[in-house]
Amino acid sequence: MFQGRLKGQTVLVTGLAGAKGTWLGWYLLAAGVEKLVGVDRSFSLPGTCYQSSGLGEDERVLTCELDVRDLEGLQHVMKTEKVTAALHLAAMAIVGECKQRPLDTYAINVLGTATFLEAVRRCEVPRAVVVTTDKVYRDKGGEPWTEDDPLVATGPYAVSKACAEFITRDYYTGYLQPAGQHLGIARAGNVLVPGDHHAGRIFVDVALALSRGEQPIILNPAFTRPYTFVGDTVTGYLSLLAQCDQQPIDGQAFNFGPREGRGVPNGDLATMMCDLWGSGLTWKRGSERAEPFVHQSLDCTKADRLLGWRPAFELRDGLAAVVEWYKRQSQDPAPGALRELTGEILNKHLKVASTLKVRWTD
Repeated sequence: MFQGRLKGQTVLVTGLAGAKGTWLGWYLLAAGVEKLVGVDRSFSLPGTCYQSSGLGEDERVLTCELDVRDLEGLQHVMKTEKVTAALHLAAMAIVGECKQRPLDTYAINVLGTATFLEAVRRCEVPRAVVVTTDKVYRDKGGEPWTEDDPLVATGPYAVSKACAEFITRDYYTGYLQPAGQHLGIARAGNVLVPGDHHAGRIFVDVALALSRGEQPIILNPAFTRPYTFVGDTVTGYLSLLAQCDQQPIDGQAFNFGPREGRGVPNGDLATMMCDLWGSGLTWKRGSERAEPFVHQSLDCTKADRLLGWRPAFELRDGLAAVVEWYKRQSQDPAPGALRELTGEILNKHLKVASTLKVRWTD
């Protein structure tokens, strides 16, 4: 996988205890890393994807309970463990929560990113990837965003991520590039993550409602979003990490989203999940909620052209994995109970990607 460029590496991931960070961790292990170093403050939270999948039980995983803004702590970990590559995912990522806590959002998402990059600089980590979001773009009425579009964000979450990008670019041009260190920026759309439990994400709300035997409520069913299975998203991050020391990839930002580019209506997503669940329940419409974008879509041709990355799963494949995860967890919430299912989903995704001859499988 990834042309063997991650095999034997010691890779640090901030936000490893998050659902997306957990799946990223499993794909790093599948890629043959020697050691996976996780930095987070939430490893011990019960019922999380990290706990249910049993990621921390693997002997190659080292966890560090640490605030991402702790520069001395980050430096100590990077130097002690001789980190050779790093990915920054730690963030406040729920738009509603960010709006309620703007100061915390800016502190964590902006200063946390700057602290990560300063630690990378001081510890001379050769390769790093900073994960932001597609929400940094201006509203184009649903026309696909490209990496050259200007960053015109509104709201604490999007603004903090746009600020993080400006800081990342400044660190790259002013410090990392002159020192021979390499960097990439990853912008993903909406990610379907089995095991995510953040309320407010449509697939999470639908799954939790169905697991309780209740009708899911969809506030804006006609709004469209670019949904991508987590395995495809994180293999995009890792494709970038593996190749960010090459030109013309070094220092660049990349979109990672679904094959179809254009978004899928929220109502259609909920319908597919209800069908896959098979309980006979259907969703119902709730009161509309104001959101900064009615329609969103991503152009990912740059990632295909330069990284050889493209998604393997169709939307229904990703939703089937999500539904199976929540069903199993509702039956057995014990720590580590879903480790086998996690492996099954990962292996199915790898098999599909290999059949499609997606380059990162090499």
